[in-house]
Amino acid sequence: MQVSEVMHEGVVTAQIGDSLRRVANLMKKQDIGGLPVYKNERPVGFVTDRDIVVSCVASGHSPDDSISLAMSRDIFFVFENQDITEAIKLMEQKQVSRLLVVDKGERPVGMLSLRDLALKSDSDQLKAEVLNEIKRS
Repeated sequence: MQVSEVMHEGVVTAQIGDSLRRVANLMKKQDIGGLPVYKNERPVGFVTDRDIVVSCVASGHSPDDSISLAMSRDIFFVFENQDITEAIKLMEQKQVSRLLVVDKGERPVGMLSLRDLALKSDSDQLKAEVLNEIKRS
């Protein structure tokens, strides 16, 4: 099974200059828990709702501060035509629950999450592995 068969299409992004408040509101509106951060049309990091709370809110940062305070500079991606087992291995190795999905030209086309894998996989063994991973995170 390929990543494109499991991923959710479309990518909601933030810009490096966006405020914590703007990104948190965007996540709330789109009902998502993480998104890539871009600068000049290139991904420069990734931020999750947990990053915002733990890295910024708990440290006393203002909601008007830059999202760059919360984001991870690491961004991991897979190609839409890759096998999902390769995506799962990358998630395990990097200890992430979401991956950016890109096309051959490395343009973003979607996101792949552990939740996507658990809901859309047709393999009961894969579903069990993903659910176990979700419980650990």
